[in-house]
Amino acid sequence: MALSLIESSGHIVLIAHKNPDADSLGSACAFYSHLLRLRKKVTLFCASADIDSSLAFLPWFDEATDRFPGDADCMISFDCGSYERLGIDKALPLINFDHHASNTLFGTLNIVDTAAISTTEVVYDFFVANGIKINGKMALSLYAGLIDDSRCFSASGCNAKTFGMAHALIAAGADHATCIEWLYRRRSLASLRVRGILLKQMRLLLDGRLAFFDVRASHLEETGASISECKKVLDEALGMRSVQAAMMQIEHPRGGVKISLRTDGTIDAARIMGHYGGGGHVHRAGTRIKQGSWEGLAAEMMMMIQKEFE
Repeated sequence: MALSLIESSGHIVLIAHKNPDADSLGSACAFYSHLLRLRKKVTLFCASADIDSSLAFLPWFDEATDRFPGDADCMISFDCGSYERLGIDKALPLINFDHHASNTLFGTLNIVDTAAISTTEVVYDFFVANGIKINGKMALSLYAGLIDDSRCFSASGCNAKTFGMAHALIAAGADHATCIEWLYRRRSLASLRVRGILLKQMRLLLDGRLAFFDVRASHLEETGASISECKKVLDEALGMRSVQAAMMQIEHPRGGVKISLRTDGTIDAARIMGHYGGGGHVHRAGTRIKQGSWEGLAAEMMMMIQKEFE
């Protein structure tokens, strides 16, 4: 059904979620290459005007726009757990590619595999199942998402299928060294500055099992760092010997607060964030509180985390 919808559509919009990571934008870029081969009119859309520069190595990165075309007749979303993550409200047929356990199945067609380690794995399986040849640009895009969501093959969800996909993508033209260089080694001055601030103010709570970060808008303004650059510190904290969960409360420049939670699997991050309108996976989840009072929200979440530890 997805193939027939794509075939019958005149102008397809590929949607990466707001503040996209390599998994979301990589999936969209891979599909962009595929649709160009089909000679389809296609737009790569992201509601965020500024996309993390660490993703600039992805093919078609410069084609991304925050302007939604008026003549579109089909949408395909990637790595969006809910409709709100698209950042738009359009009554168009929608194909929903994702791997979040909390996905609300908002699409006209939902291609969701919660066992997949990344959305690029879901897209890769779709290509393989339908006999779609993966070229070099598609391979690099898919591999970037696989590297990012598997935390460079260190996540507990890595299995033989993960490495089989990695092998096939490298054989198809993906460059492992390029992905590692851009996703893990290159850092902006802003990211280094905010990393130092956040590690210095990190608090260890619940007998050292929870690392907590409180990021104020002034931190972002002072350093010039993005929210995504701040969140990279979470994985570092989770690597500490005693830490089983790392939570970050970020005061959003446009109001409200963003909460991100990482865990080692001891507790279910998606279930906790689900209580606050968010979602994700067992290991990674988050939510955005846009209105109302959010002071004390972190303390409330910590109590929930403490109960999960018990």
